Amino acid sequence: MIAGIDLGGTQVRLAAARSDGRIVGTRKARTSSLGGPAGLVEWTCDALEGLRNGERLRVVGISAPGPLDSQRGRLGNPPNLPGWHNLPLADRLSRLLSCPVYLENDANLAALAEFHRGAGRGSRTMAYVTWSTGVGAGLVIDGKLFSGAHGSAGEVGHMVLDPEGPLDACGQRGCVEVFCGGGALQRQTGESAAEIFQAAADGDREAGRIVRRAATYMGHALVNLTNLFDPELIVMGGGVTRSWSQVEPVLKGVLHASPFIRPARRPRLRRARLGERVGEVGAVEWARANL
Repeated sequence: MIAGIDLGGTQVRLAAARSDGRIVGTRKARTSSLGGPAGLVEWTCDALEGLRNGERLRVVGISAPGPLDSQRGRLGNPPNLPGWHNLPLADRLSRLLSCPVYLENDANLAALAEFHRGAGRGSRTMAYVTWSTGVGAGLVIDGKLFSGAHGSAGEVGHMVLDPEGPLDACGQRGCVEVFCGGGALQRQTGESAAEIFQAAADGDREAGRIVRRAATYMGHALVNLTNLFDPELIVMGGGVTRSWSQVEPVLKGVLHASPFIRPARRPRLRRARLGERVGEVGAVEWARANL
């Protein structure tokens, strides 16, 4: 038996699985109801005790928001988990569960999930881009997750598109995220990204202009990503992809318009398939990778 934990600011999902990745049982809880890290650890141990039916637990993977230190299994200071600063979560769980526990960034594990079980199946080199409040990415190269020398690979949202552009929260100017992220769109317009995209779908011309502009900038981010990593496939996930029919033509239009990215090396573009399950599936796949 192996297990995966998807730790989010709103919800925690837990999945028990066989060593081939087949999920045999799940549990979920609201993060706030657990009362902090100690409550999460207690809930996880109790839930796994019920799910594994006396079988030995071999390894656990955890998907969590950054920043984090995957080598030491520590959460950094996740903005949507206030009070969880510098937490040695992997070590705490490992001691109580008597098995290895491995922590990894949620965007990276979403990439792993889509690669093995979702829209990326059958590919070898894939980029997963999550587009919601912020923008992030996970990279799978030759079938393996690539996290970089310091665990920070895939920070697509902080690639600079315009060095004289608006100031981003990261301290740089003109990042992808400041042009495309749902949080930036809300700060600029006073409306949530969901409201803007819905208004565009309903025919509002100004909302349509905002959506096309954001998708055009994202298209240029995908051009840069393609030139840097040469993926055969780009999978798009996150809340904005609920409006896939609005953004897909714009993204493809920018990619196809690049004179440098010839058709022979142009990546295919797909919408992610796993939805809300992506975190728990990715955590299980991370456990499998560390068996």
